[in-house]
This record gives sequence, C-alpha cells and structure tokens, in this order.
Amino acid sequence: VGSVPALAMVEMPADWCAPLPAPEAVSPAEEFNQLEPLLNEPLKAGSSYFLINQRWYVEWLQWVGAPSVQSPQMRPADPPLDLDDLGESGWTLVDTPPTARRTRQRTGSWTKDRPGQIDNSPLLEENSSTAIKKTLDQLNDYRIISEGAWNLLFGWYGGGPPIKRRAITLPGGSVQVELFGLTLRALRSSEMTMPPYEVVESKSTTIGELKANLCSEMNVDASKVRIWDYFELKPFALLEGHLDATLESQRIMDQNYILLEEPLADGSWPMNAMNDSNDHQSQPEPAATSSGYPSYPTTSSDITSVGEPIQRGVVGLQNLGNTCFMNSSLQCLSNVPQLREYFLDGAYKETLNRTAHKTEGKLAESFADLLDMMWKPDTRKVAPRTFKWQVGQFAEQFSGYGQQDSMELIEYVLDGLKEDCNAVQGQKPYIELKEADGRPDEEVAAEALGAYHARSKSRVDDLFVGLFKSVVRCPDPECGRSSVTFDPFLSAKLSLSSSAEQRQMAVNLVVVRDSDSSGYQQVTVKVHKEASIKELIKAVAEEVGEGLKASNCILVEILQNKVYKYLEDQESVETIQSQDKLLLSEMPDARPFCKSGEQRWGLPSAHNSPDEEMGTDDQPSSSSSFGVVLYQRRAVMSSYSSFQYTRDVGVPLLMTIPKDATVRMLYKKVERDLQRLFDAEDAEWKIFKVSDSKYHCSSDEQLLDPESDQLLHPQGKESRLHFAIEWQASQEDELPDKLFQEPFSRSSSKVDGDVELVRLLQMFVQEERLSSEDAWYCNRCKEHKEAFKKLEFHHCPPVLVLQLKRFQYTRWSRERLNNPVAFPLENLDLSPYLTASAAKRSTVNPVYDLVAVSKHIGSLGGGHYVAFSRSSIDGAWYYFDDSTVRRCSEEDVASDKVGAYVLFYIRRDHRPEKFGGPS
Repeated sequence: VGSVPALAMVEMPADWCAPLPAPEAVSPAEEFNQLEPLLNEPLKAGSSYFLINQRWYVEWLQWVGAPSVQSPQMRPADPPLDLDDLGESGWTLVDTPPTARRTRQRTGSWTKDRPGQIDNSPLLEENSSTAIKKTLDQLNDYRIISEGAWNLLFGWYGGGPPIKRRAITLPGGSVQVELFGLTLRALRSSEMTMPPYEVVESKSTTIGELKANLCSEMNVDASKVRIWDYFELKPFALLEGHLDATLESQRIMDQNYILLEEPLADGSWPMNAMNDSNDHQSQPEPAATSSGYPSYPTTSSDITSVGEPIQRGVVGLQNLGNTCFMNSSLQCLSNVPQLREYFLDGAYKETLNRTAHKTEGKLAESFADLLDMMWKPDTRKVAPRTFKWQVGQFAEQFSGYGQQDSMELIEYVLDGLKEDCNAVQGQKPYIELKEADGRPDEEVAAEALGAYHARSKSRVDDLFVGLFKSVVRCPDPECGRSSVTFDPFLSAKLSLSSSAEQRQMAVNLVVVRDSDSSGYQQVTVKVHKEASIKELIKAVAEEVGEGLKASNCILVEILQNKVYKYLEDQESVETIQSQDKLLLSEMPDARPFCKSGEQRWGLPSAHNSPDEEMGTDDQPSSSSSFGVVLYQRRAVMSSYSSFQYTRDVGVPLLMTIPKDATVRMLYKKVERDLQRLFDAEDAEWKIFKVSDSKYHCSSDEQLLDPESDQLLHPQGKESRLHFAIEWQASQEDELPDKLFQEPFSRSSSKVDGDVELVRLLQMFVQEERLSSEDAWYCNRCKEHKEAFKKLEFHHCPPVLVLQLKRFQYTRWSRERLNNPVAFPLENLDLSPYLTASAAKRSTVNPVYDLVAVSKHIGSLGGGHYVAFSRSSIDGAWYYFDDSTVRRCSEEDVASDKVGAYVLFYIRRDHRPEKFGGPS
C-alpha cells in the first residue's frame, strides 16, 4: 500500500485481539456518560475516525441501557441512571419531584452480559486487516465513531482490528469520512508485460503526490518519466500539466490504470510515435467557458468504445466501481423517448439555467453529452466517467464508490435536470398556498399547479410531474377539521403492504420447551415495531400456548453456535434483524438467569434492593437454582497430524439446576435433554467447564467426571455457569442427525404468492392512520394528532415513475423485501385511482405502457442493479447489465417479479410508434 495522505489505514498483525480489560474497571452508566459527548461530535476534516461493528455497538448500547435501543413505551426521556440518581434502595424515588432528579424505572429482566471484545472482522475483506467490504451498509453493518470514542471503547473492551479512516472536505464544502480509497494499477512503459503495481490512494491525493509515490515504489526517476491516465490500457490523458490537481478532479476512477512513460534510447517519448487518432500528445489546461467553468475536451470526458451495437442506443455502460445503480438508472432514463430527444436535439439549451443552485446547468450538459455518445450509430459501450464525476460534485452521496440506491439517483438526476432547464431563473417568487376550505378541486388544483410553475417550468416538469390530492382529517369527531391540498410529485412510492402491516414486524424464532420431546419448534409472530422484548416473549407464549408462560422464558440470540447476547425485557424489537437467530428457552424458573443490581450495574451491595415492580422473591438470590449454558462441539482429529481440535455444532442448551447440584446430577440432566432433543441414546459425549467466551475457545477448560459428587454452585458474582458438551465420534455420521439440522428460519420477509401492481395502487389511495412519528398538527385542536390521510391522483403525467418500496427501514437496520409483484407491460389504467373531479373532466385517458424497469438483484448488502428497457427504435425489449446487453422477451421482463424496483410507464398518448398497437 502506497502513501495515503488522506486515507489513513492501520495495518494490524494477524493476531490482533488485545487482552480483555477487567470488566469492573468502569460501570455501564459511567461508560455511557463518558462516551455520549464524543458520539455526538460533528465531523472535522483532517481528523481520524474509526469504524465499529454495528452488531457489537448495539450490544454495547443495550449493555449501558442507552434509551435509543429501548422500546418507546419503556424508554425514559433521560440518559441512563447515574449512581447519584439512586435512592437509598438503589431505585427510583417515585415521590421525588421530576425537576429534582432524573427518574427511571427498571424491570428485573437483567440477563444482559457485558459485551465481549470488539469484533470488526465481519467488516473486512477476506485475508485483510484494512480493506473493508464495499457491500457494507452503514445502518446495518457499521458505525463511524471519533478517535476519542474508539480509544475509550478499545481501552475498556479490547479486540479489533482498528479500522481507521480520515475525514476529508468534499467539493461542496461538507465533510465526509472517506471509507474507500482508489485502487490504482501502475505500469512502466518499459515493462508492459509485467503485472501492474497496485496502490491505494485517497481521491484527494494530487497527481504529483501519486507520481512521486509510484516512482519511489517502482524505482523510477520521477524527473525522467511522464505520468498518464491509462484508462482501459489506452493512453487516455497526459497528466503532467495537472500535477497539483487531485485524482478526483482528473476523473481518475477506482481500478484505473496509470502509466509511467519512460523515454526511448534516443530520448523520444513512445507515445509521441504512436499514430493515435485521439492525439493524446499533450493535454492543455481546460478552457474556461463563459460561466468560468472548465470545459474539458472530448478526450478527457466520457469514453466510448467504437463498434456496431445490436441496435442504436442499446449500448453497455462500464461499471466504474459499484456504479451498477447508476448504469441501471441511466439506461431507464435514456429509453424515455421524449426526455432523450429533448436533450439530443439541443432544445434544452434554450432554457439552460446558469443560475441553478450548485449545478449551474452543468448536470444537463453532462447528461446531454452522455446521451449523445450512447446514441451514436457506432457506439457499442460507454464509460461514463465525467457524468459520474459531475454527479459526485453536486451530490456528495454519489461521489464515492459504495453501492447506492438507483431510485435516489433517478430522483436526484430528474430534480437536477428540472432546475438546469428551468425557464424560471434567478430569484424564485414566494407563494403561500391556501387550503381548499370548501373550494372546488379544479380551482385549488389550478392554483397549486400555477404556484409550482411560477417556480419551476421546464420540459422535464411537463413530462414527469403530476399532482396528488391530499386530504388529512383530524381523528377527533368533535373537531371535524380536514386539510385539502394538491401536491406535485415526481414519482409514486408504493408500499408492498398496508399501513397497518408496515407498523408490524415479523419475528422468527425457535422455541425449546422444558419437558417437551418435540425438539425445536419454529414460531413466527408479528408485533408492533415499537414493542418491547417483553411484549415479544408474551406474543410467542400466546402463539405456542400449551401452558407456556412468558415469565418462565429466556430469549437469546445465537451467533456461531454460541449465545451471542441475552435480550432484555425493556429493549426494542427494532434492534432485531431478519437474519438474527433467536432462541427462546423455557425453564421452570427463569430467575437464575437474571442478575442483581450489583452484577448488572456495578452497584454496591447496599443498592441491591428491587424496584416496586419486583417483589423480593423475584431476585436471583431468592431462587434455589442457578443458570447453566451448555455449548455443543465435536472433537475432530486433524487429517495432517495427530492433533485434535474442536468444532462448534448445534444450538446451545439453556437450563437451570439446583444450587446444591453435583457434577453427577448435571450429567444426568444433560443426558435426559440430549435424548429428548436429539435421540442421542447411543452417542458418546463429555462435559467441560468453560469460561463465557463468545468468539474463542477457553484455554482454562476443565473436564468434568460424570461420577463426581463435587458441587457446581457458582462462586462470587456469577449467576450462571458455562459448559461445553463435546461429542465423541470419529465420523460426523456417527452423531445424531438432529444435531446438524438447522432449526432457524432464514428470513422474516418471505411472502407467499404474487401481489398485483393494481393492488398496491389500491392500498396507495386508501385512507390510512398516521403513526405517532408522523403526527399531524391540528390547528383547531392545537396539538399533534395521529390523523387520517388519503392520497389520490389528480393529474397523471406523460411519464409515470413508480417505486416499489422494497427496502424497509428501522432505526437500526434495513431489510430488503422479496415480495413478488406482478406488473403489467401494457394497459395500466389509473382511472380508478383518480379524484372524482379529475375523472369527470379529463380529456386524456390515463392508460400507461411500460418502457423501462430498474431491477435490484440479491440481498441488501451484496445486491446488484440491472435494467430492462423497450427501444423506441424497433419496439423490442433489451436487458442491460453494465457492459453486457442483449435482446430479451416480454416474458423475461414480466417474470422478474421479485427484482422489479422502479417502473417507468409512458402514457398511451405518448406511446412510441415503433411499439405498434397496444395489446
């Protein structure tokens, strides 16, 4: 790895795990109080930041009792309780005035363990301690924290490896942590057959710094070479005149080739001798336009590959590094005939808006240039380097090389094109819209549309902007207030489920009964997204029935065949992700798995009294039993030596046994459970006493003698003990089959059967009840209300963009919904979803035909975007996958019901002639 002036990375040894500090060092409340100010600091350019595994970070938040991870119904308004906030009993003084002290009520379900070492390994590429996966999602996979916050967490918990990055200032002035550097491949002109030298650089590195670094690493005299942008192994641009420019400003992309050109024996340059039709002998400084913006020559903009396409406009777009989302979006926009022709014939120049905020008309020019290249008769493929760079200059979320959302780019580009081609330029008038207040729809709609056009008037508006009628009414029947407005829209976002279903989340888990021989039972329940774990366990108990009591259950998450964490009563179900493996274990007495105040919060023994909700009998110390966790593993003999090692298998067992239990009694109890769950009558196994380790095997294990009468009672602060059941077998098939069966369901988003697009439109126009987070302010009641809201189409635009909302968000995660949606290729009729007034006066039949689809393949983290588009040249459908294009059938398009994400429909009166007559 070369010098990285802005992309700071820490190279760690293979054995990176630091020793775990003593857990008594800092109490959970003190940890939170020390860290909270550091977590809220704004980003500062030049400062270092660290990535931390989101799964571990959420576990830490739960450990310290952070309000953000608790159910809203049980969440306090204040930060976690300090020791100074406790009364003599150690609990809330309910009669104390709220202004005198912070109050917080705690439940007795304190099963949480202190987090283990920080484990960032899931964020990294295989066999790397610095390179992070480019498929990571910030909400799902990682959190960015300051160096000070990392130092505290690392000091308390150890682990790693540290993943360090630096914040840089983006062209728009905002600050961003640069996660991914540019991987560049350098060649020497005298050694073109040698493998390229790879270097990782920040996009803010200058050309001069890159040249100096490469020359140093490749043993070349910097004064005797010229540096070239050698994109796609061709001499694209000489960079000698831009040594002070950054890699980003010169459109250097990820995986870009760089050439160090060395002189020939006679002192001449090899590139000068090439008969290059593009004349790359020198690259002048970019000339300034009338706006002062540099105008690059064609040779340093988007790059075309010459050849005969399978049809004009059916060209590939090169992936420049996780830009499949952009390529899919551009293919869809390129195949909207009216939009394309507006830019290809130059009509957009008549209203080019040099006063547009940030873009100054440059986005429209770049889009027009790209379409011009894509629709040349001899273009086979385009590398949209300049368009990618230009969009990144204006919308910083698209400036890097992480995966993005195609719909977000589509909306940004259309918004930008509207403003770049806006006939209303300069200062926009301020127009205060009035509610209907009993006036006719036509009058209010015309007023709203006139106000919109007074600020935004372009051909793009004419094609894509429609009008919704929005009615919001107060739920209080005595109030009767309703608000009627007409709102412009660029797209309609269709939920895949009803508003009531959206407030629910399906949770899959496995239930193990205490005395049931049926083994593992898969259960799926639906709970409100704001529900607590306590409510979830109660819902599971009601679903299972047969005497299962929620108070006798412990809920844990399983990761890598071990108990990863205990889920506590007050935690929010929103912290659960669809891929989590949840195990609910029933036992005669769950109290032994709970912890006392001293064990959980580091409180002195004088503060061990329970709160009002718990009687003294609910304390773990009052129980006659203690908790036992048994992991399962298999003894394996190495095929290369006589060395024996173990491999984790199966699902841990959770149970309680009496405090006076002996080793012999433990063996008997385990024998009964193994026989009940796995039919393990003839299998051999042993029990080892182990430490509570989530990630690694313990080095201080103790083999237990099945004939021993030694007591097992935990000592000191321990409320539960950990053991390992080690199965003894030379071959896996000698062990019970049930031991290797996966009991956990894969996904909570599985849906049986197709849903028709018209059904989604019906749900879209149905009246819905707003959630508490979207509460509406009623100016008659003078308070926020969970009002009723109804949307209808009033004006249907020539081009209708429909987004299927496949990505579901919570505060802690994102999930891709795999609901299959059947959508028509022709004859989508919006008449049933129009306002009554629009249906009466409309002179245009709102019937639409499909012209393009942006498709998302795969999971949320490792997904890929492609596109289907119908050509207006021959009426045929084509499939676009980055550089790959092919003709496809209507059946290919219609059958992709799970991948369809953004649908582009053209109104029948704008239907291209080559589409032929409608079916």
